[in-house]
Formats: sequence, structure tokens, C-alpha cells
Amino acid sequence: MIKNLILLFFLFFNAICFGQEYPEKEKKYDLDIFEFLMNTTEKDSVSYENFLINTKPFSKWDIRPLKREKVWALDTIHLASEVPNFIFGAFSKKYGVSQKDAMNMPNQFLEKGRNQKNILENYLNENLKKFDNLSKLISKNPADFFLIQDKLQRVGNLFKENGTFWKYTLPEDSPFPISNAINTNTKDHFTKEQIKTLELLLELKIYSAFKTKNGIFYLVDGFTDNSYGFYFNSEGKIETDNFLFEVMKYEKITENYFYYIAN
Repeated sequence: MIKNLILLFFLFFNAICFGQEYPEKEKKYDLDIFEFLMNTTEKDSVSYENFLINTKPFSKWDIRPLKREKVWALDTIHLASEVPNFIFGAFSKKYGVSQKDAMNMPNQFLEKGRNQKNILENYLNENLKKFDNLSKLISKNPADFFLIQDKLQRVGNLFKENGTFWKYTLPEDSPFPISNAINTNTKDHFTKEQIKTLELLLELKIYSAFKTKNGIFYLVDGFTDNSYGFYFNSEGKIETDNFLFEVMKYEKITENYFYYIAN
């Protein structure tokens, strides 16, 4: 009898702890987002090419949790970096891309990053003063990340698309940076400094910048959870322990900048 009570206590205690660690388990936010993306791509007749653009790291359909390394998704625990790969796989099938071709795409992207290394390192050296100015702007700004694509701009959780500002309505207990609800009535806007930062990113052909507690990742290109580009650190140290950037290869370019490839 006592053993059974002890067992029940531990089961109850573990259930409470698990629920606190993964409050999203019973909410099905992942399924809501998947359905939202499925409906949106069909309603707006989104091409596969545009789907891949919109799911680049930090773009508007990047589902990766930004604050937690592990989340409850698809009925089990996953690393944050694994979640966009499931979305990519499901939508590749929807668009009629063969499993073989879809599985080859991440490797092809990483190979592109390796082939671009020398060209991009020279490019950074040629534009070092502009990158230094950009690093100062981002370091002083309260926003953690910036993004600029064709008709889309983003600073933190605020988007501007086709001239309209909008935000996702995010439940407090959701680990995901997107949702199935959009607020287009926001009065928020970009500051002059943020606009200047976005313009400089565009000029330097950097589609996104992500600021960590240690430095800044400059993304030249991205694919699901993969990316390549530059990393800035004021002390000249590379960052290899950020779960959003699993750096597989890096090389120092200048005193404060590195070239990196992350998978």
C-alpha cells in the first residue's frame, strides 16, 4: 500500500513538473500553426519558392522557438531546430517535391555556403566600415533581430509587409514565435534608427541579423534551421553554444568578424 502511494506521488509530481516545463503540450499550438500555414499557402496560391523564402530563419513563417531549446511538438519532445524540418518535409510533399530531392536540399545549401566563403570574406573586408557601423546600430538597439526581404521587413516581433505593420498574436505559454492569429491594427512602427539599420542591411546584402548576449549573427542566406554568413563579437570570440546557430564551421576574417556555416 505504501509503495503504491509513493509511486502515485512520484507520477503526480512528474506530471506537474512536465506540465510546467512544456505548458504547450495540451494546447496544440503546433497543429494550429501547421493548419494556418497550409490554409495560407493554398488561399494565396503561394509558390514553393516563396514558401522557402518565407520559412528562412527569422522570416514570417519560421516556426522555430527562439527562447527554448526543447519544446513539445508533434506529440513528443523536440529540439527547437528540428521543428522547421518537419514543416519543410510536409510542405515539400504537398508541393510535389520528391523525398530524395527534399533531403538533398539542406546539403546543397551548406555546400553553397562553403563555396561562397572566400567571396564573402573578401566582401566583408571591402565593406568593413559599413559592417562596423551596422554592428554599432544593432548593439545599441533593444530589438534582438532584424530582417529585410523583398516586400517584408521585421524588427523583433513587428512586421511590415506591403506597407502595413502587423504582429502575430502570441499566447503567453506558446514557445513558438508565430501563431494562427494576426493583428493588423497595431500602432507600433519602426524607429528612425531601426529604419536606418534595415536600409544598411539591404545595402550590405544581409537579409537578417540576430543579436545574442555575446554578439551578432549576420545571415547572408538561410534554409530551414541552416544559415551562413558573418558573426561579430567585440572581443574577437566565436559563439558556438547558441541553439539557434549550430555552428559547424567558422573562420576568423578580421579582429571582430568570423565567417560561419550553421546547420
